[in-house]
Amino acid sequence: MNLFQNFSSSAKSLFIPVLSTIIFTMLSGCNKTEEYPRNPDPLGSGKVKWSESQTPDGWTKVNNEEGATLGYSKSSALHLIQVDGYAFKDLNRNGLLDKFEDWRLDFNTRAAAMVDEFSAEQMMGMKMNPFGGWKVNADSLDAIIMESLDFGYRQLRAPRGGADDTRTKVNWNNMVQEYIESLGNMTCLPAVWIDDPRSGDVTSWPSNLGLAATFDPEIGAQYGRMMSEEWRAMGISMQVATQMDLATEPRWKRIPGTFGEDPALSMDVAQGVINGWQSTYDEEGNDLGWGKHSVNNQMKHFSGDGAAEGGRESHTRDGAYNVFPGGQFFTHTLPFLACMDLPGKTKTVSAAMTNYSIGIEADGSPVGGERLATSYSNYKLNHLLRDRYNWDGYILTDFGVLTSKNYGVEDLTPVEKRLSLLKAGCDAFGGEGGDIQESIDLAMKAYELGVSKLGQSEMDEIMKKSTERILRTHFNIGIVDNPYLDYEVAESTALKPEHKAAGHQAHLKSIVMLKNSTGMIHEATSGGQKPKVYIPRVFVPAAGGWSRTPASAEPGFNLKEAGIYYEVLTDALSEKLSGPADRDGNPTLSAGDIIRASEDKIAECDFAIVRINNPKNGNPTFMESGGMQDGPGSESSITDRKDYTYLPISLQYRPYTANSEFVRRESLGGDMIEVTENGTTKMVKENRSYFGRTGIITNEPHLDLVLNTAAAAKKTIVVLDVSNPMVFTEFENEVDAILVGFGGNRAANVPDNAFLEIISGQVEPSGLLPLQMPANMETVEAQFEDVPRDMECHIDSEGNTYDFAFGLNWSGVIEDERTAKYNVPAIVGQAPE
Repeated sequence: MNLFQNFSSSAKSLFIPVLSTIIFTMLSGCNKTEEYPRNPDPLGSGKVKWSESQTPDGWTKVNNEEGATLGYSKSSALHLIQVDGYAFKDLNRNGLLDKFEDWRLDFNTRAAAMVDEFSAEQMMGMKMNPFGGWKVNADSLDAIIMESLDFGYRQLRAPRGGADDTRTKVNWNNMVQEYIESLGNMTCLPAVWIDDPRSGDVTSWPSNLGLAATFDPEIGAQYGRMMSEEWRAMGISMQVATQMDLATEPRWKRIPGTFGEDPALSMDVAQGVINGWQSTYDEEGNDLGWGKHSVNNQMKHFSGDGAAEGGRESHTRDGAYNVFPGGQFFTHTLPFLACMDLPGKTKTVSAAMTNYSIGIEADGSPVGGERLATSYSNYKLNHLLRDRYNWDGYILTDFGVLTSKNYGVEDLTPVEKRLSLLKAGCDAFGGEGGDIQESIDLAMKAYELGVSKLGQSEMDEIMKKSTERILRTHFNIGIVDNPYLDYEVAESTALKPEHKAAGHQAHLKSIVMLKNSTGMIHEATSGGQKPKVYIPRVFVPAAGGWSRTPASAEPGFNLKEAGIYYEVLTDALSEKLSGPADRDGNPTLSAGDIIRASEDKIAECDFAIVRINNPKNGNPTFMESGGMQDGPGSESSITDRKDYTYLPISLQYRPYTANSEFVRRESLGGDMIEVTENGTTKMVKENRSYFGRTGIITNEPHLDLVLNTAAAAKKTIVVLDVSNPMVFTEFENEVDAILVGFGGNRAANVPDNAFLEIISGQVEPSGLLPLQMPANMETVEAQFEDVPRDMECHIDSEGNTYDFAFGLNWSGVIEDERTAKYNVPAIVGQAPE
């Protein structure tokens, strides 16, 4: 439309400057509104665009028209202010609207604006990340949590698992947030609850490796979407995950937490999972970006920890080195790169956790020229992650890098180590802060050392930038505006039926059928009698470490669950136990206390179902000053280097001695140790070779159970709970069918009912191997720790090869769009230009 069509030339000449003045005034007004701080209007004056109400949980809810929902406690010192008719929280109590208080601005702007509100000491409080020594209850805060909050601790460990009911979790969160609001000496920053992957009070889903076995990234995305909703209902808004290391070393302990060994599959599933966790979705499934169901995720363990030399895990000093004999360090960064470029509206993963390892190239030189754990590596963090990959998210160190996992910086003082972490690009200290006042004092000495070495300006810039990154993870999820929980929402969200159903379907799709001789696992037919099956008891020895468990001898499946489909025969237990005495002097269970069913009874059954674990490593670890004591062998961990002997990690049940030509005689990794020769002292690299030695396996009787059962039964199905690749030659040709589910170590195993639905023919198996299964231990020794899919794979009695992307359904070998997409040569990563 022509605004001037009815005007004369003189009128036009008069109108144009008037219009220009109007536009200028409007623009000036717009610019003026962006100047902070802004003076507020009296509460309730003018056109009011907000309302508030008291919730049943005791906090006050503020609804802004088409704007943010606020939450605060009228019992605290926090008050509202009104600007442009909307309500805002006066977080620093200055009676003005500051930029960081304006929920109409983006979270990056608000985080950057808030940094200057905090002293260096308060910033150090935000960098503390302890497990928490406080006691959680529903009606009061103890002195430990209050002191922690007084010192600025704002990233706190959530109450664990099912230990606390919903009411306790809700009340606990709301009391903590109200207490923070009452602190008059610090700008109000609500606390963020963080946690590792949970169980007990959330829906059961497959392990990461199980998600990968579906070969369907959308299932990973669905898992993230549903789980994030459950977490946020409990107030948890940061996950110390998602793990996305490439599992290229088959002996490595942390494989169940990965998405397998293939870069392309790992990239796609990791990207789907992170996108699901971080975005909030409406009821139609539209991605809304950051919102009320969003959970910040820490991609871990950058720059990848799956190339562990000899499979030794880096939580202990014997596993301090990742090695790259195949030159594929950058291949291991690919899943992380994928998550820096998400398809959804959150755009990039918001946080990261470092690995412990020192990286060693094929020629023995350290990756990036630094013989340092990643948390201390300027090359890996500042140069590679921050500069070359242009990622500016929040980095939390893995726990213990200042104490037992201080690889490469053992000679630095505690103060120097803290400063080194900050200089390298880390933003917070994983696991630190338990001593509160002492922890802050030590951190402040690091700050003071930084000022003296770098100058006030550079040290303050490091502190402010790292604090800004932390603050983003508070603002992006809306916690700053409303940190309070609603009991009804929390109770109705926990374990939603539709979430449980989706999780169960994912479990079913994660199961891989490797063998199915004569089609004994097939589609169920209606009618007829229940088959009679033998399900033997499985002896599991007592375990030490974090997850201490007594010895057990339960049937491989819950008998009630199995009884839905079968008439079940199992073994008996002796009334008198014969195992070692416990602390109270009472005998414990031993394998000899199982009274096996007779061969005649077993032969009467239609078939047997034997459920076992893959071979479990029992080698001692080298702790030195402590570390993660988890799993078989950890109860006998050694703390003195001279007493430690390196042993091979075996993937077979029977004793394995590492004496083939493929065993490395000189390790690539090794600490620099002082030796004296002919009166001369020098530093040499330690040799960690295990050539000629024999590994320790704790569950060799599982193989005997399979072989003995197969000898007595008409047909035998073996169900494996797999946490690592394994050698199948010891029993495969003796059994008729093999099913695999992925879990173990820190991940839960596949539920009984999922396996039983597959075995009984209710559901057709569709999972595919996300890992290769080796033909023997020689190929395990010959493969390179850093190279995907480079082993000779097992070929079974049916002629099938247990390679990446292999799996069977009722009709035979699966060949579909998934295998066409992923069963191609592995991607190789390249150094950034």
